[in-house]
Amino acid sequence: METSESRIVEVQEISEEGCGPILRSGEIADAAMDAIAEDNPDKQVFVIDRGDYIRINTLGSCRLTRKSMERNLGRDFPLPRIEIEMPSFAGRIKTTDSEITWYHSN
Repeated sequence: METSESRIVEVQEISEEGCGPILRSGEIADAAMDAIAEDNPDKQVFVIDRGDYIRINTLGSCRLTRKSMERNLGRDFPLPRIEIEMPSFAGRIKTTDSEITWYHSN
């Protein structure tokens, strides 16, 4: 059985089709990486670890839900708080209280 962690791949470069958050390293970034793998079960999750920050991408679109963040953190997490840890992102972004989606428009 394939787990969400088995779809997380550390890479040196990400395709132009990649989109997702760039997060400061730490507990939030670690939880977001696992949560994104859960929330995008049909996609490979590409990660570039630059020490101080982590770039997390999937191809085409990238979804992150509050429910998966809370499960991976083990506590409540208001999803808009991710913006404090996210100095940048790739693609466009759509946010609600329960979900963030990064995407490329055609």
